[in-house]
Amino acid sequence: MRIEVLEIPGRLDLILKELNENAGFRASLFSTSAGLVLASQREPDVDEAVVAAMGSLLSDTASKVGEELSLNSELESIKVLFKEFLIICRNIEIEKTLFILAVLAPVPESQEIEKYYDQLLDWAEENALPELKSLASI
Repeated sequence: MRIEVLEIPGRLDLILKELNENAGFRASLFSTSAGLVLASQREPDVDEAVVAAMGSLLSDTASKVGEELSLNSELESIKVLFKEFLIICRNIEIEKTLFILAVLAPVPESQEIEKYYDQLLDWAEENALPELKSLASI
């Protein structure tokens, strides 16, 4: 019997593919806090490096805002709403290593759809944890 083992980026790619298919996201990716793309699924006109860099910048800026306002809490996620698009960046900290899950989504038409986006991101984060833990230990 032959057992096939998926590489870590392959598993992360599958998770992102599910996200995009279920929510109609234009792009989704996992990156490091420095903006290095670990895995992505995107439409051809979306530059994954730009999405990762902007996710890193948004995360860093929001963290600094929290510090300056003495919020004394870890940043969990960021949502930036444009007229037709929504950018969501979720921080995932594992063993003092920060990863970012970023998506470029259409603006949700209702609160139910926005909740659905959040549930999908919860699912993606939960399913990516084993692979991200492996990467954090390198």
